[in-house]
Amino acid sequence: MLTTAWLDDLARANPGARFDRRRFRPNFLIDAQRASGKVELDWCGREMRVGDVRVKVEMPVVRCSMTTQPQGDLPKDPSVLRTIVKESDQNVGAYASVLGAGTVRVGDPVELV
Repeated sequence: MLTTAWLDDLARANPGARFDRRRFRPNFLIDAQRASGKVELDWCGREMRVGDVRVKVEMPVVRCSMTTQPQGDLPKDPSVLRTIVKESDQNVGAYASVLGAGTVRVGDPVELV
């Protein structure tokens, strides 16, 4: 799981880099424009509902050099990982385990339960 809030936070820390979601390959990208910072960290250990699916947010995702590699029109950029290490202890997003199957559609609500 990854929020736009965390990506925006990293982009503010390093405005010269492109913190595009494609660098992070999330299963769920959550639009969190009203939030700021690393909200996923607050979710760790808690249950959420994403659409009809129940998940447990487990732990932050430790990032590696894959985030720096070129993808499509994104150039190679080692400063991406340097920023992640400096600003986020090398984490971006959170792992989650599925607790109950269901359907998720673009635009579905995401809520803590």
